[in-house]
Amino acid sequence: VLDNGPWDIWEYHLALRKWIKGMSLSLENSKSILVWVKLSKVPVQYWTKLGLSYIASVLSRPLYMDSNTVNRFALSYARVCVDMLASSSFPKSILLELDDGTTTNIEVEYPWKPLACTLCKVFDHSNKNCPKA
Repeated sequence: VLDNGPWDIWEYHLALRKWIKGMSLSLENSKSILVWVKLSKVPVQYWTKLGLSYIASVLSRPLYMDSNTVNRFALSYARVCVDMLASSSFPKSILLELDDGTTTNIEVEYPWKPLACTLCKVFDHSNKNCPKA
């Protein structure tokens, strides 16, 4: 169960984490959260575990890919689960420099994007509702 998430069920995000003694269950203490990202226009030479991890690492720490991506069933996009930081800007694209010196633009979509405060660096509220603002 822990290895295949997070899940988005009826527009609700469900992310499970292994229990650690003393861990906080409050979002105000959560500095990172697991998020699926959809990468489009990935050059074929980067369509490997190492290549997709390299691209996704620009966003945050890549954890794993969904089965369609691993098995290359849908080559129009890749889905990678990353451990996103609350301080992330959630970019919509990644500029990738290729081996020949040219660049290409990788499109990034977030099927679910959490409310995040870049001032407090937590997922409990947005910048608009920040008590520090």
